[in-house]
Amino acid sequence: MAGRRNTSGPYRIIRDTSHPYILLILMLALLLAACGGDNSNAPDVHQLIKNAQAAIQKVTSYHFSLKAENIGTNAALPITSADGDIQVPDKLKATANAIFLGTNQQVQIIALGNQQYIYLAALGSWQSATGLIDPRTLSDPQTGVSAILGHIQNPSQPTDSNVDGRSCWSFSGQLDPSYLSGITGGGAPAGTLDHVTTCIGKNDNLPYEIVITGIAAQGDTDKTVRTFKLSNFGEQVNIQAPSIAATPTSPPILTPTATP
Repeated sequence: MAGRRNTSGPYRIIRDTSHPYILLILMLALLLAACGGDNSNAPDVHQLIKNAQAAIQKVTSYHFSLKAENIGTNAALPITSADGDIQVPDKLKATANAIFLGTNQQVQIIALGNQQYIYLAALGSWQSATGLIDPRTLSDPQTGVSAILGHIQNPSQPTDSNVDGRSCWSFSGQLDPSYLSGITGGGAPAGTLDHVTTCIGKNDNLPYEIVITGIAAQGDTDKTVRTFKLSNFGEQVNIQAPSIAATPTSPPILTPTATP
């Protein structure tokens, strides 16, 4: 009939079937934008590192957690996890799980300068110790957190991220594991480079997380992962030496069980 619009032609079919695809593309674009975050205002990574180094050197205390996966059992610091506080520059108190006498045991650790103490349930008292995490190495700008940040090689462009709900800029790079000796105890072969990812707070420039993958201590493999988180910066911390047993047993020494 004259004047009637053709609703069965090919153009009608193309127009109708294109609607779902247009909607799908729009939905995908919105989803990618929501998931990817806005990196258009990401800072220069080298300036970000400098700011983080300056910020961590002003901190008087912080809480830390360390989780280590697939570590060597004969490492100098065979700690699989730790949770505690550091009072800059030389005090530390933590509860840790460590490979001790061939088994994974929970221990309590206190370090004040070069005086180190450990509490094992099997011993029932605090004992003097050696080979524990030295808080001075973590606070020293040449060996600690600041040095780790400053020696990251080929850092990537920062991307939007968060650690435990705290907004931060994440970037990755490579690191000579000798700068991790304050955390791992050292022992990686010369020339080793580990993969490292860190996240720097957007509001305070402080390092919230450092994740190290690779060989950083004796017995590690390329599947060894250490996650070091920092929080509660500048909060009040009071760390004191424990009471030592009047007649201590042989001091626990967390050192390799095999000859390096």
